[in-house]
Amino acid sequence: MIRKDDAFWDELGVSWRASIPDSGLISSRLEARLKLQSALLTAGTIVGYAITFLGLALAGWAFWIGWSSHAWNFLTRGVTVTIVSLLAIMVILALRAGGGMETRSVHEMLQVSIVRTERLIRAADLTCCAVLILALGGMTGYFLRIRVAQPPAVSPVEDLLALALVALALVWYRRSQARSLRKYRHLSQAFGTDELQ
Repeated sequence: MIRKDDAFWDELGVSWRASIPDSGLISSRLEARLKLQSALLTAGTIVGYAITFLGLALAGWAFWIGWSSHAWNFLTRGVTVTIVSLLAIMVILALRAGGGMETRSVHEMLQVSIVRTERLIRAADLTCCAVLILALGGMTGYFLRIRVAQPPAVSPVEDLLALALVALALVWYRRSQARSLRKYRHLSQAFGTDELQ
């Protein structure tokens, strides 16, 4: 008997139900997707470590310049880069792939997909926070420089527009991952009940 709880409801309020004509095809596609995702997450983790190391080095350099020359905008820049580097470490921890590929059934692969999608959503949220902190830190440094010295030659408008575009891309990515997460959860329930029968 079909219940309303068995349906997947999308953002338009349309009810969908999973039909499983060939579980072998779904299994092979999920396995290929998880292998590609593992490779991308490993590469992203390596790049994240490099960005974190460079960010902390840049923050130390900005602190040294700000302290030695009494340029307070460089101290603000150092604080901003330090916070963003710490957020990058949190993103790396969120992206660490758990669960492995030791999965035998479609239901287990869907569970791994759910965990990874939740971690991607968390990473997108942390990256949005980093973009916001970059914008706030940049504007604080800009106004400090205007207050204590001559205004910079370059306006911060271009940087703020670039950060706004990055933030919009992250919001779109988070929404698409949230949609995928709802579908994975629905499919996991469908396959779980199918395996029980």
